[in-house]
Amino acid sequence: MARRDRYSLALLRTDYTYSVQEVADLYRITPDTVFRWIRDEGLKRIPLSKKYFVHSNDLRRFIEGLNRRNKKPCGDDEAYCCKCRRPRHPTKGSLVAESLPNGSVRVKGRCGDCSAGLNKVVSGKDWSESHPLHPDRNAPAIEHNGANAWPRKSQTYGGDY
Repeated sequence: MARRDRYSLALLRTDYTYSVQEVADLYRITPDTVFRWIRDEGLKRIPLSKKYFVHSNDLRRFIEGLNRRNKKPCGDDEAYCCKCRRPRHPTKGSLVAESLPNGSVRVKGRCGDCSAGLNKVVSGKDWSESHPLHPDRNAPAIEHNGANAWPRKSQTYGGDY
């Protein structure tokens, strides 16, 4: 099974004792994963019991730590890349902003590393033309086509400059 980024805390009951199999069924993972959490990653089991039992308070604390560890917050000038699964800087000129019904703004663009889709939702109160991800601010520089350049051979002087 693929690695998860978040585990729900709403599934946990208060003041309840879970067996390893119950924790595995609750989060749809294998019992081996729960044993690894106990053995290597610091999930506390209830001592002096033949079976491995975990109290809901200890499990809640452990899951909160996992969720915190797996979070990858974006900086002001970054958006979340769907392929890299990390915050990345967008490619110049690829950003598009759309207003959402709740007043916030969704910014979409292309990743500078893998050119996959980038997404970020910005609060309406933080959004302005000075925001680092504003599309007008990230427009690509216009390349000079040479149409109005100084001529290399001047007919008046007859030489190259």
